[in-house]
Amino acid sequence: NSASGSHMPENVYINAGDAGRSDTNLENEEYTGTGESADTPKRNNNTKTTLTNSTLEKILARGSFVNITANNEIRVNSDINIGGNSHLTLWSSKNKNSGVLINGNITSTANGNLTIYSSGWVDIHKNITLESGRLNITTKEGDVAFEKGNNLTITGQGTITAGNNKGFRFENVSLNGTGTGLLFNLSRPQKNNSLVTNYFNGTLNISGSVNISMIPPNATSNWYSRYKGRTYWNITHLNASEDSNFNLTIDSSAEDGSAPLLSSYTLNGISFTTDTTFNVNKNAKVNFNIKAPIGTINQYNNLNYALFNGNISVSGGGNVTFRLNASSSNQQTPGVIINSKHLNASKGSSLRFETTGSTKVGFLINNDLTLNATGGNISLLQVEGIDGMIGEGVVAKKNITFTGGNITFGSKKAITEIKGNVTINENTNATLIGSDFNDHKKPLNIKGDVVNRGNLTAGGNVINIGGNLTVENGANLKAITNFTFNVGGLFNNKGNSNISIARGGAKFKDINNTSSLNITTNSDTTYRTIIEGNITNKAGDLNIIDNKGNAEIQIGGNISQKEGNLTISSDKINITKQITIKKGVNGENSDSSTKSQANLTIKTKELKLTQDLNISGFNKAKIVAKDSSNLTIGNSDDSGNTSAKTVTFNNVKDSKISADGHKVTLNSKVKTLSDNDNNTEGGSDNNTGLTITAKDVEVNNNITSHKTVNVSAANGGITTKTGTTINATAGNVEITAHTGSIQGGIESKPGSVTIVAGGDTLAVGNISGNAVTVTANSGALTTLAGSTIKGTESITTSSQSGNIGGKISGKTVNVKATNSLTTQADSKIEATEGEANVTSKTSIIGGTISGGTVEVTATEGLTTQAGSTITGTESVTTSSQSGNIGGMISGGKVEVSATKDLITKSGSEIKATAGEVNVTSATGTIDGTISGNTVNVTANTGDLTVEDAAKIDATGGAATLTATSGKLTTKASSSITSANNQVNLSAKDGSIGGNINAANVTLNTTGALTTVKGSSINANSGTLVINAKDAELNGEASGNHTVVNATNANGSGSVIATTSSRVNITGDLITINGLNIISKNGINTVLLKGVKIDVKYIQPGIASVDEVIEAKRILEKVKDLSDEEREALAKLGVSAVRFAEPNNAITINTQNEFTTRPSSQVTISEGKVCFLIGNGATICTNIADIER
Repeated sequence: NSASGSHMPENVYINAGDAGRSDTNLENEEYTGTGESADTPKRNNNTKTTLTNSTLEKILARGSFVNITANNEIRVNSDINIGGNSHLTLWSSKNKNSGVLINGNITSTANGNLTIYSSGWVDIHKNITLESGRLNITTKEGDVAFEKGNNLTITGQGTITAGNNKGFRFENVSLNGTGTGLLFNLSRPQKNNSLVTNYFNGTLNISGSVNISMIPPNATSNWYSRYKGRTYWNITHLNASEDSNFNLTIDSSAEDGSAPLLSSYTLNGISFTTDTTFNVNKNAKVNFNIKAPIGTINQYNNLNYALFNGNISVSGGGNVTFRLNASSSNQQTPGVIINSKHLNASKGSSLRFETTGSTKVGFLINNDLTLNATGGNISLLQVEGIDGMIGEGVVAKKNITFTGGNITFGSKKAITEIKGNVTINENTNATLIGSDFNDHKKPLNIKGDVVNRGNLTAGGNVINIGGNLTVENGANLKAITNFTFNVGGLFNNKGNSNISIARGGAKFKDINNTSSLNITTNSDTTYRTIIEGNITNKAGDLNIIDNKGNAEIQIGGNISQKEGNLTISSDKINITKQITIKKGVNGENSDSSTKSQANLTIKTKELKLTQDLNISGFNKAKIVAKDSSNLTIGNSDDSGNTSAKTVTFNNVKDSKISADGHKVTLNSKVKTLSDNDNNTEGGSDNNTGLTITAKDVEVNNNITSHKTVNVSAANGGITTKTGTTINATAGNVEITAHTGSIQGGIESKPGSVTIVAGGDTLAVGNISGNAVTVTANSGALTTLAGSTIKGTESITTSSQSGNIGGKISGKTVNVKATNSLTTQADSKIEATEGEANVTSKTSIIGGTISGGTVEVTATEGLTTQAGSTITGTESVTTSSQSGNIGGMISGGKVEVSATKDLITKSGSEIKATAGEVNVTSATGTIDGTISGNTVNVTANTGDLTVEDAAKIDATGGAATLTATSGKLTTKASSSITSANNQVNLSAKDGSIGGNINAANVTLNTTGALTTVKGSSINANSGTLVINAKDAELNGEASGNHTVVNATNANGSGSVIATTSSRVNITGDLITINGLNIISKNGINTVLLKGVKIDVKYIQPGIASVDEVIEAKRILEKVKDLSDEEREALAKLGVSAVRFAEPNNAITINTQNEFTTRPSSQVTISEGKVCFLIGNGATICTNIADIER
């Protein structure tokens, strides 16, 4: 569209026409050509320097093409209406000093087009309004200016291009980009200048689409000029209409190379030199884009690509965005400097600041800055990009205040540092970001205090607050960083705070909470969760939770809680200093209302104690296993160590340690204490008992509870280490487990101890309490060697089987085993005042059982081993199916019974110190000693045997041995005595081989009775009675008076009476083997088959013929003797006696002191004795001639 022809006016002026002149004539004077097309335009007359606007308007009204050219300058001094579908070109082309000046309004109501070209400059001081017409303005060597008008308006669509000088100037301009919009750009084909300088002054109004794109070429000479230049934004108000777009782009980044910058450079960026209010209506957008060249900032921190000296305010509901892109992989560039004091966004508007690239400091904020987004949104962010040499994202040297609306502040990939304080006011949603791009761990550091009265979200990877953090009443804090959130001062939470660390920890000094505070972390070795100072929870819930596997929370300060719930949860919790976790703050105690109750829960897998932990005053305090795992309290090197660290529950109403379904290991000491030692169980406000619940419980150190201790391992086992003690100083101890190995001690001085194991095994050590109960109903109970179970009142043990290796002692003791029970050699079961009851299916007693009364019951077998002792000061009762007594059983009164066999072994002793001894069994074997005031030994259905060297002694009463249906045997060297009373032996059959000594002795057998040679029966001051069916008397028997009652009597022994003897033989009396029945000093009365014969001696070879005759005379009244009578008489040494009829002669077959052949007869008659020899010969002699 350049002018043709070599001659043109130097200058052309378009003015208003003079009144009364004809435009028709003027058209011919002023213009040439047809104007029908761009190729045949109307042209201004080369001789005319002044053109009238009215003439021009008439030509343009026809839709003509008009070119107005001047060599030097064109000035439009009047308004021009260019009509519809017309084309007006203004062309000035002399040199860089040439230009076009618009001092009149140029308008078109219907698609009129305007083209302005200048080899120099273009100044527009009036409105250009083309509606949807095309506007194209181009300068070659100069700038384009829209200024000096009264809020001039530029409307149309097209391109405005500034040439090779500086750029654009705008002052109080309205830009309305219709259609495709208005594009402002640069054209510098010479490529010798990359410097851009623009000025925006006054007010700027935007409608439609307006793009200002400053992209200088990469200069081949003066290449460093691309770093220089500036756009000066002196706009006080920018008004953008609804749905409009305004884009200002400054891009000097065409060359990838870099160069060092000097401090004197004004870089090719933008300076906001004054306060700017952006009134950006709904859906309108205002964008500032700076793409910086790679210039190395070095130490020149004053350099910047954007400078904000004024305050920025946005309203109207639209968006304002500022972006700086300083992309570089290896050089560090300047960034943005903000000296503003206020950044505002309201009425639904958004204000966004963004930097990307390798800036040394993305945003440097020098003054106190308030971001007020009441009703709107503000974000100030450093974001990710090509930034291999990124420095700090945001640095605020002073205080930052967030007020109203939604505000985001920080760096996504670099450090954010606020050296002052941060305040978030009411009704503000503020988000602070600490490098949240991937795993970049550049922190957001706040050196001062943070006061949150609104809603604060702290995001990103790392946030450090060096001062205090205060969350006021009604405020909310949400910290959702990836790696860590640290507060160096006091964290004072009066609102609702949730801190959630995805892959790291949190660090705090002191924490005050009066509302709701949740801290959730996932710590690792780099980012731990550490509470260095004190935690004070005046009200509300406080939760400190670390979810990372094997993570650790370190607590180094005291924790005080007035009310609410306090939860600390982590795989590991390390108490790094001696601390107290207590109920009540600053001397204030919680009242007893439900609202004021304070509860503590510590969830962990391992509670490590560098120092002691004191938990005080809570309504409930729990240490529980985290995530259904095992729980360990204390360090492994504390196990069994007397100097181990201690967990103390002080004045806690409900103390609990649990690992449901898993194991609790206590390496530390555990205590519960109460300020009031006189509290009765259940009656005080602080019943400082302790409950431990788990599948398995391992106690490696002492547990001391002021009240009760409840340990439950119902589905597993409890183990306690040797040397440890579980002690309930003012309450009870209750332990429930599947199995148990309690090597340590359990104590409850005033209360009871109850231990229950439902599984296979229970082993216990020292136990003491008022009442002690140990139960293993389905398994084996073992009391360890050297251990003591002591009950001030009572002790009860019950088990399927028992192995007692230690001491069990109480006023009363009950030991029960449904199967076997064994007490070891050094064990002791002692009832100090009352009963000791030992019950089992089978019992092996190797130790000592003692009590006032002792009962030992074995439904099957009872064995007492050598060296064992069962002692009852009043009585001892043992009962069993079978008994094997190898030790001592001693009591005031003793009863030993067995429904089957009973054996007392050599060396054993059954002794009644004051009363009787009753030993009863089906069959009995006595090989030890049985003694008592009176002694009863009975075998109900079988034999009773008193073995060699056995001793049965009735010290004051009778000794009675009975084998009701069997044989009673006393063997050689056995001894049965009753010094002042009676010995009674009763049996079906009897065999006496030992010694029997008593005042009176009675031997009763319904069958055979044998006294063995060498045996001795001595009724030294009374009566000896022998009652038997068949008596074979081979031993020595004596008494003051003796009685032998038998069907038949035989033997080689003697029955000697001191004063009298009575013999009643209903069958045969045979003395041929040497049986002597003698009454030394009195009569010996013999009943033979009911007939009385008084003789002094019944001795073989001593009875004289006279005595025989005497016997005959006694029987003279009897005509004949029956066979039974002959047998009775034979006991006197006569083989056969019968009367010889009719003279009553007596025929005697005798074998006394002479020998006769079989069938021989001796006939005594009329003083003669006739001997009938077996061959029929007879020899007679006078009796007087026969020698004795």
